[in-house]
Amino acid sequence: MKFNGQSLSCSFTQVFTLPRPTGDPLVLRLSPLPLGFHQQLRRRGIHPPSAPVKIARDSNGKILRDSSGHAITQSEYSNPDYLSDIELYHQRVAVLSIVESLRNDDQLTFETPVPSTDANWPHFADAIFAEMEAAGLSTGDLIRICNEVCRISNLIDSHLQESQANFSCTAPPNST
Repeated sequence: MKFNGQSLSCSFTQVFTLPRPTGDPLVLRLSPLPLGFHQQLRRRGIHPPSAPVKIARDSNGKILRDSSGHAITQSEYSNPDYLSDIELYHQRVAVLSIVESLRNDDQLTFETPVPSTDANWPHFADAIFAEMEAAGLSTGDLIRICNEVCRISNLIDSHLQESQANFSCTAPPNST
């Protein structure tokens, strides 16, 4: 792709400073997420869970039916297992977006090796989350890093708000 006859180069990094309680900030070099990042996630087995479905019933327990006689179903978005699965999914997306954004930071390395097959990526995300937790990062830290990744990736405000709503913690972006 060219603009004014010049090839576009989208390989840049942005320095992001994460304040730490000890006073020594964590300096990270973040890169924007690639265009196909969400496709990579799906290919690697990171899929949003589906809410369980149940058959709708009236107050007498009789199955409700539509005009064609088919049973009406309802998704159970408050199902505890579904809520746990959706939280894990969003955790994995956040962690993998941070890992992807840190791809050009030579100062930071993870102990968990990058998977050799697509099937191992959910376990990789969980192991990286455990590394982040062991390093003392908090939910607020992950939100702040994700906010910066969204900003440098030019994700629109509605995408950012949608992503933030997926976290359990609703800490404001500038909280510590």
